[in-house]
Amino acid sequence: MKKLVALLFFVATLFTGTNAFALVDVEGRYWLMTMDDEIKSGTTGTTINLVDDLGVDDKENFFDVRATLEFGSHKLRYGYMPLSWKGTKTISQTIVFNGQTYSASDTVNTELDIAYHRLGYEYDIIDTLNNRLGVIFEVKYFDIDASLTSTGLNETASVKAPVPTIGIAAQVGLPFLVSVGGEVTGISLGSAAWLVDAEAGVNFKPAPFVVVSGGYRLLKLHLDYDDDLADISVQGPFVMLRADF
Repeated sequence: MKKLVALLFFVATLFTGTNAFALVDVEGRYWLMTMDDEIKSGTTGTTINLVDDLGVDDKENFFDVRATLEFGSHKLRYGYMPLSWKGTKTISQTIVFNGQTYSASDTVNTELDIAYHRLGYEYDIIDTLNNRLGVIFEVKYFDIDASLTSTGLNETASVKAPVPTIGIAAQVGLPFLVSVGGEVTGISLGSAAWLVDAEAGVNFKPAPFVVVSGGYRLLKLHLDYDDDLADISVQGPFVMLRADF
C-alpha cells in the first residue's frame, strides 16, 4: 500500500510539475450485494456451493473506496474493496477440500475472504459539457482465502491472481445537475479465467465539488487454475458519495 501511495504521489508530481491541472476524486460506496459462489481445492476436491452446501449468508453489504487523479482527459485510478462471508452448517454430504475429507453430519464453519484491488488508467475520448466516453486499462488483483473448519480439521486454500482488463466508461449529462453513466471492464481467457465488472447509475451534483449517486453493480469472476476453482458472482444496488479536490 505504501508503494502505491508513493507511485500516485510521484505521478501527480510529474503532471503538476508541468502546467497540467490535477484534480483528485475520492469516493466511498456502500454495496448491498447478493452472492452466489462455488469453490474447489485440489485434484480430488468437491465443487462446493457456499450458500447451498455450507450455509453461507448470500446477502451482505460492503464498502468500496476509490481514488482518481485526473489530468485533463487522463486519469489514474485506484480502488479497494474487502469482502468477507461466513457460515455454519451441518453438512448433508461428504466434502473433500484441500485434500481433507469432511464427513456428512459434520458441523462445518466456513469463511471466504477476498481483497479486491484495482489499479488502472482511463483516457476520455470525449469529455465536454458533462458528457464523457473513455477507454479503461486496468489490472485487478484478487487475494482470496477460503477456509473450512470442523472438529479436528482446519483447512485453508488461497488464490492470488492479477487480472489485466480493458473496458469503457460513459456518462451523459441531463438537466438539473443530473447525469447517467456507467462502466464495464473485463477479460476472457477461455475456460481457465474470465472476469466482468460492470456498473450503471444516476448521479446528482448538489454542490460544485460533491456528487451523490445510486446504481447497480455486477461482478463475476471465474478462475480455474492448478486444480483450484473460484467461481464468484456478486451483484446488487449501491449508493456512492464522491468529493472532488
